[in-house]
Amino acid sequence: MQVLVTGGSGYVGHYLIDELYRRGHGVVNADAVRPDGGPKARDYAAMRQSWPAIPTFLEVDVTNYGQVISAMDGCDAVIALAARPSNANYTEEDVFVTNVASMWNVCRAAEQLKIRPVVLGSSYNAVGAMGTAARWAPREVKPPEYFPLDQHVYTRSEEAYSIAKWVGEEVGQGFARRNPWMSIASMRFNGMWTDEKFRALAANPIVDVWERCQGFWTYLHIKDAAVACVLSIESEGWTGHHRFFLNAADTMIDVPTMDAIAHVYPDVPLREKLAGFRAPISTANASELIGWSPAYSWRDEQFKP
Repeated sequence: MQVLVTGGSGYVGHYLIDELYRRGHGVVNADAVRPDGGPKARDYAAMRQSWPAIPTFLEVDVTNYGQVISAMDGCDAVIALAARPSNANYTEEDVFVTNVASMWNVCRAAEQLKIRPVVLGSSYNAVGAMGTAARWAPREVKPPEYFPLDQHVYTRSEEAYSIAKWVGEEVGQGFARRNPWMSIASMRFNGMWTDEKFRALAANPIVDVWERCQGFWTYLHIKDAAVACVLSIESEGWTGHHRFFLNAADTMIDVPTMDAIAHVYPDVPLREKLAGFRAPISTANASELIGWSPAYSWRDEQFKP
């Protein structure tokens, strides 16, 4: 399968390209930044030593529809990662316009070129998991509708990045409605970590339940994120638009989940009890539809000091 990856020069893009090659796919990298000129150029150079080929690179502005459809022509699938990564260093207006326009252009081009599998890079922030995160307001912990969160939970987003991710998912929903043959996955990426971050946490476990509570104490290995994206385009048994939360099976804190919820979110309804350190965000939808489940936990023996 020939796969267009927008944002392939980025950190997540490196791991995704690596996974695509591991599974025998071809890659076209569409990005505004050359892979050898980005902030992770050294990591990219090291990783590509094991690749069977260097991805075709096309310099593309994902807010330009003509450039997007031209880059996608001849591909069998698309994984859209290119975006403003946060509100930091950008105006909110730029973040919103860039991130929403890119999702529209990818879906529209896939529709015109009759490309069935589309992966949209979303975030758990689409539902406001990190609370308010704008320059003009302090972070505020706001309780969700219920625990564990699943694909049906509504958004509580308030700032440009989170709202744009939610609207981007709605773009995917709309294209799937008018094209029942399409398979569009909105990947709700979590804070993606590498082995180094896992080892650091294993060496110094978090025991303060208020720390990282905006994200409901969840996390994800970047390799697990890459695998989920590839499984999505390879899976044949589903169509329509689906929102997939992607996070580790456990929390990043060394406190039982029910105890943490009782301290920080005592009034949030519980749809089921969460044993041990189980994450309060469900990934069951990804497991059922694309066969994905997280492979990594910071509690694994390989990360212990």
